[in-house]
Amino acid sequence: MMENKTLGFRIISFFATCSVIWAMVFVAGPMLIDTTPAFRTLADFVTESDIETGEFYYTDVEIVGHADHNARSSMEYLPHGPGPE
Repeated sequence: MMENKTLGFRIISFFATCSVIWAMVFVAGPMLIDTTPAFRTLADFVTESDIETGEFYYTDVEIVGHADHNARSSMEYLPHGPGPE
């Protein structure tokens, strides 16, 4: 049978979890962007294109629409049969 943890322990666990998530988002994430060239390139592109990353897949961002269309077309219209010889 499982025992319930005390209220104090649950509150401390909650704040510890929130602290870890905060550190990952606001400390580790930016450090990763600054130390990895591939992430830096993507971050620069997002900034230059004025893309709101919170809206990346949920709004009509034109470049995302083109990427989605091309990805779907690549899967729907795969080449069939023998290739050029």
